[in-house]
Amino acid sequence: MATALDREVTDLATRIAKLGTGEQAHVYRISWWSDRMLGFAMSHPSFKTQLFRFVDVFPATQDDDDVVRHLREYFEGADVPRVLDLGVGLADRVPFGAPMTASVARRNIRRMAEQFIVGTGPQDAVAGLERLWRQGSGFIVDLLGEKTVTDAEADRYASRVVELVTALLNGTAVWPPDDHLERDDIGPLPRVAVSIKPTALATHYSQLTREDGLASAKARLRPILKLCASQGAFVWFDMEHFAVKDLTISLFRDLLDEPEVAGIDAGCVIQAYARDSFEDLTDLVAWSAGRVRAGRLPIGIRLVKGAYWDAETIEAEAVGWPSPVYAEKAQTDANYERCARLLHDNHGSVRAAFGSHNLRSLAHAITYARSLGIPDSGYELQMLYGMAEPIQAAIRRLGLRLRVYAPVGELVPGMAYLVRRLLENTSNESFVRQRFAEGRALDQLVMAPPVTGEVPGPPALARRPPTDVSSPGPYSPDPIAEWRRAPARAAMAAAVAAADPATAGVISVPAVIGGRRLQTAGTIPSVDPARPSVTVATSAACGAGEADAAVRACRAAWPRWLATPVRERAGVLFRAAEWMRNRRYELAALEVFEAGKPWAEADADVCEAIDFCEYYGREMIRLDAGGPVQSPPGEANRMRYESRGVAAVIAPWNFPLAIPTGMTTAALVAGNAVCLKPAEQTPAIAYRLVQALEAGGLPQGVLSFLPGLGEDVGARLVEHPDVAVIAFTGSKAVGLSIYERAARVSPGQRQIKRVIAEMGGKNPIIVDTDADLDQAVPAIVTSAFGFSGQKCSALSRLTVVGDTYQPLIERLVGATSILRIGHPRAMGTEIAPLIDADAFAKVSDYVKLAREEGTVVLQRDDVPGEGWFVGPTIVTDLAPSARLAREEIFGPVLSVLRAADLDEALAIANDTDYALTAGVLSRSPATIRRASEQLRAGNIYINRSITGAVVGRQPFGGFGMSGVGSKAGGPDYLLQFVEPRVIAENTMRQGFAPID
Repeated sequence: MATALDREVTDLATRIAKLGTGEQAHVYRISWWSDRMLGFAMSHPSFKTQLFRFVDVFPATQDDDDVVRHLREYFEGADVPRVLDLGVGLADRVPFGAPMTASVARRNIRRMAEQFIVGTGPQDAVAGLERLWRQGSGFIVDLLGEKTVTDAEADRYASRVVELVTALLNGTAVWPPDDHLERDDIGPLPRVAVSIKPTALATHYSQLTREDGLASAKARLRPILKLCASQGAFVWFDMEHFAVKDLTISLFRDLLDEPEVAGIDAGCVIQAYARDSFEDLTDLVAWSAGRVRAGRLPIGIRLVKGAYWDAETIEAEAVGWPSPVYAEKAQTDANYERCARLLHDNHGSVRAAFGSHNLRSLAHAITYARSLGIPDSGYELQMLYGMAEPIQAAIRRLGLRLRVYAPVGELVPGMAYLVRRLLENTSNESFVRQRFAEGRALDQLVMAPPVTGEVPGPPALARRPPTDVSSPGPYSPDPIAEWRRAPARAAMAAAVAAADPATAGVISVPAVIGGRRLQTAGTIPSVDPARPSVTVATSAACGAGEADAAVRACRAAWPRWLATPVRERAGVLFRAAEWMRNRRYELAALEVFEAGKPWAEADADVCEAIDFCEYYGREMIRLDAGGPVQSPPGEANRMRYESRGVAAVIAPWNFPLAIPTGMTTAALVAGNAVCLKPAEQTPAIAYRLVQALEAGGLPQGVLSFLPGLGEDVGARLVEHPDVAVIAFTGSKAVGLSIYERAARVSPGQRQIKRVIAEMGGKNPIIVDTDADLDQAVPAIVTSAFGFSGQKCSALSRLTVVGDTYQPLIERLVGATSILRIGHPRAMGTEIAPLIDADAFAKVSDYVKLAREEGTVVLQRDDVPGEGWFVGPTIVTDLAPSARLAREEIFGPVLSVLRAADLDEALAIANDTDYALTAGVLSRSPATIRRASEQLRAGNIYINRSITGAVVGRQPFGGFGMSGVGSKAGGPDYLLQFVEPRVIAENTMRQGFAPID
């Protein structure tokens, strides 16, 4: 039953709607062309996607022909409005066709942008804002430009903010006073209000690099805040993606606590669609109340619904995290009202502002304030420039203070904002769309949010339950650590502190043969590559004798393991996955010290190991049903899979848990016994795999563990006549040697050895002329310099098409020059050491060669004095035949080449013996389609980094000199470890056969 307050809210909402009668919502009346486009988009989701993608790429088009080309690629043959179909189709058939079509598109996209942007620069903005002022509306100016990847870009944005604030202060000084807009019940309000985006003012603005990010933002914000404090301007800290929400709140509070800006008017935004927004708001209110008690100004809090719902939900679902935002609009609306009540209940401790175009939400805020006796001047309502003009007019007519959020900027930096506004106005749940485009009945739109019970609070960190082997359910990857949440960072920090070998001591790693732990006369130390003087572990040093003993033990254990039902074998993997899941931060911390992996890289490696266990367990259950074969009447045919025997697994150090786990568990679940030879650099991490499998119930003797040098124990395993399968990941030279040795048949050998090898790559990315450099630069940096380039999938050759070259190089050099180099135990480290002295010497030689073969545009030498560090290096002006452009380096050295067009770029990319990974960064559907078909690589990535393949999503592996065998983490990988057997039975007996 509706309460008295609800009835008052409904009545007020209805009155606001009536007061707005006669005004038009211009977003749906920009022009006849745009009106048709948006109308069609609202009823045709596929067209909406293409339209917004075209709008996104439009600023990157180079001329009329390029505009028309993109129009064709996005819309030709698609379900489009007749007006657009005619425009594209006539482009080649009438005089001035292409320029005319391009002109129409250009004019209408600019009109759409101008609908939401008050001016392209400070002077334009002042004129447009004065019109708002004389209508009776205040303003908040937002300077567009949200993606910063270099210090220079952040500096430019800060300078533009100062320029804008100065222009606003000077330009508004001559405006007539308006006490309604310039005073509330607490005191005077600044005439000028500006909104700042921390992500545009800082580099490293993310949770793992939060220390650097906050310092970067504070350094640029202090002069802005001092200017605003001294001249009387209000500063709003915008809230952006959830990933930086906690950073922005910390930034806001830290800066406002500094004495130099004690008298500033400032506010922070709270997004009601965030599930922890009420808790954040409660903390901010309490903090502001303390400021007021200390004689300082209350902070402003702008309550909004939130503008990134699509992105937040997609990202969370893709990774496997709980969504940080409410799934249902009604929950967001109910939480908005709950937060509004909290603000009003603390009137005087905060200055409340309510940003919404929803009549119900606005009416609730107004009505609840009046019920508490708060004057209408005691808060303000805020709306977006160019949206819901009828509601804006009604609010002014009610005598309430309205402030319009008005973006300023050019089309290119404004495109992300424009697309967000278009998404908002065409969303099925948009109040503006439902009211002004579709004319939904008002009584439906102003009902109380239909939420039963309490609005859900903040979600817990993702944690998968153990897999039930009797009903494992569909596979999904284990979520990587949600670093944006403090508990994940705290857990990793504690694990790193506990794992430091300088205090935790040296780990002893034995050999394991026939279920027994063994030590050898000699040992092999593994050291911290960032501090080679610190030993992490000492392992047994197995040789040919131990290898022979291990093969005998495995051979003896194999028949019993082969006879073990598949579900029991899969159960071992599922329980091993759970063992690792329970120790994920402990395992990741060990990788930090023994493999030199930064936090995120180490955590991802542990997750991938878990994924291999979960995926291969399910895959073997699937394969156990047998292969599909036909059975004619009178005959029963079936195909089943049987293990090959003893498998030798020779593992690398760069993914020290994931790759050994993948190769070992694939062999085991298929019914083979395994001799695992870990990399000598990372035996302690590989030993954790042995412990995990033993904890999962693996019978003794089925797995032997042989730490030692490759030329000793690895070579013997390859040549042993009783080894049926060899799974190897490593260099091309070693891989080819394994193939050669495995091809020789030894006395007593009764099978041809199966070799499954992944041997590295010389991986290219092509950057097209229309690539979004805001996305391209981070993707390139991650691909080339993640884990210091020590990935077989890492980017080594970058080919840039056309005029994109120079701006890309400038931004790439700028972004790479600020990567944080150091010991990976520090949360913010981005560039870690190389693995050992040999790798250091090899990569250092290539860095020297770079000055002979090309132009070194960046060579970082600001590296720690201890450790095997080589700074990121970028080399241009290389010939495609240069050694740097052709040889695998396995370090942070990036070769950059130029191409006149896509034909040349593809030729350069494919001119290599390797074929592992490749990528293309483009917004041209035709380019993407062609690159997908013609790039010579096992894994092709589009508009993303080319590293980070996920089990079950991007099965990984190459061809050419990158390897032979199937793709790890894919549906046919286990087939490499089994022999298919077919049984054909004649079921005819005395002229009859069973009837199925």
